[in-house]
Amino acid sequence: MSKKSESKKYSDYAKVEENYSVKLDSDVRGYGNEVLKEIIDSVAIDSKKHAGLYRACAAIIDGHSLSVTDIEYEQLQKSLKDHIAIEVDMIKTVEALLKTTKDPRIKMMLEHIRDDEYRHHKLLKAIGELVVKKEIILEKDIWNMLFRDALKHGAPEGQWEEKD
Repeated sequence: MSKKSESKKYSDYAKVEENYSVKLDSDVRGYGNEVLKEIIDSVAIDSKKHAGLYRACAAIIDGHSLSVTDIEYEQLQKSLKDHIAIEVDMIKTVEALLKTTKDPRIKMMLEHIRDDEYRHHKLLKAIGELVVKKEIILEKDIWNMLFRDALKHGAPEGQWEEKD
């Protein structure tokens, strides 16, 4: 499968999720049941999230960089560390609620929340450890790109080669 068709596949999936989210939201809006509305809204929000993740997949295939500057990298790492700690607290909270809840309907929703919190935690850790790469372009790299590499273009063979 070509990169272009693979990217299009992910973009198409994103559109399906977005359209589903809108339809789901509009289909249950008039029922008047607050509990049902909140549950369905949550599913619709998840579909919007899925659409965003599909778009991110397409962007990666299209060659969009996952790199940030060194300053952004440090800020991102600090922010991710804070959010990971919040996710850990949320997991502890929902685990405590699960231990005290008897109602099977509430238990089912809390288990769903717990599973989401574990996925959020895993995703945030992966972003910090794997996805975001720290790339620094130093001034010497720019000069090398401008002069060392540029001098080779149009010059007679071997004239600007570095000697061992």
